[in-house]
Amino acid sequence: MTDRCPVYCLNYANNTRFDAMTAKWDRTRVCARMFPGVSSSDPRIAGRGLSAHTAKCWSCMIGHLDMIRAYLEETGPDVGCAVFCEDDILIDVDFGARLEHVVDDFTQLGLDTLLLGYLITHPVLGEDNGGYAKLGQSCYVDVATGHATQYRYYDYGDIWGTQMYMLSREQATRILILYGDDYADRFLANPAGHRQFSADWTITKEGRRAIVYPMLAIEDGLSSYDDYGQRVFHHMSHEAHKDASHYI
Repeated sequence: MTDRCPVYCLNYANNTRFDAMTAKWDRTRVCARMFPGVSSSDPRIAGRGLSAHTAKCWSCMIGHLDMIRAYLEETGPDVGCAVFCEDDILIDVDFGARLEHVVDDFTQLGLDTLLLGYLITHPVLGEDNGGYAKLGQSCYVDVATGHATQYRYYDYGDIWGTQMYMLSREQATRILILYGDDYADRFLANPAGHRQFSADWTITKEGRRAIVYPMLAIEDGLSSYDDYGQRVFHHMSHEAHKDASHYI
């Protein structure tokens, strides 16, 4: 983890992904914490008659909440933000260098939530991309080429994904208040009155938000999904961005 902004990577019972992500973090010289996921036998999931798909969604959501809780408990108030990600991603080869700049921009823009990796099936370009107003522009020196590489921040609407995101300390606290404790059971009791207990529907939908492009992380294109539409959407997102920067 970095001193300014710790990095947590969710991995549940998948040694292949664990090894692959560990190698990527080592290559970028980032000390990320590989965080264990949550089994469906966990008392926060078991005994509720959930379908296999729903139990998997809950496992992912609770894993994210546990990472957020660990950040708040393991660091002091001077560590004002943290990065959280999943293990089915490719990361920018300049991740460490870019992260230093992004932390500064995150503070300057007054953000609560910043998506560093997400699902979208086309490049994000221009001053106004499909109604996403540009919030700012920055650059960093690409260690591979020595050239200054620009990147941009945009406001965003319903862009999906918790591949990689940054939360402020205050926002991390709010997320646990909103979706921790008995939220999942309250959702079961009254689905119409609550957001889905799913990371995509909740964690990155709150607060003052933005996306950064090019992304610091993209889908690795290797994951499989039960739903055909999800498979196609994730694959298209990977294909649209795999050449936008240097990903490993």
